[in-house]
Amino acid sequence: MMVSKSEVSTVSASNFNLRGIPTEVMSLLKKEAKRLHMSVNAFALKMIEKGLGVNTERVIRHDLDDLSGSWSSEEEKAFKKNTEAFEKIDEELWS
Repeated sequence: MMVSKSEVSTVSASNFNLRGIPTEVMSLLKKEAKRLHMSVNAFALKMIEKGLGVNTERVIRHDLDDLSGSWSSEEEKAFKKNTEAFEKIDEELWS
């Protein structure tokens, strides 16, 4: 399940205390948070989200990177010529 940052910011933030954390678990939380240069709170929240299948991180895709900037000027001209019709507005459809 993907949750966007905008959805997160519109929900009022909730705080709670988690009691009864076993010493070993707390030690591992602190160790891993330190390794990742995160606060224990941020790391624990991330682990809760992961465990629940919620992802609030922005996904950056690189699927089309190879195509970016790869057209020659002739290909660009041909594309613009072949798509000119899409720039025209049919006034009858909008009245």
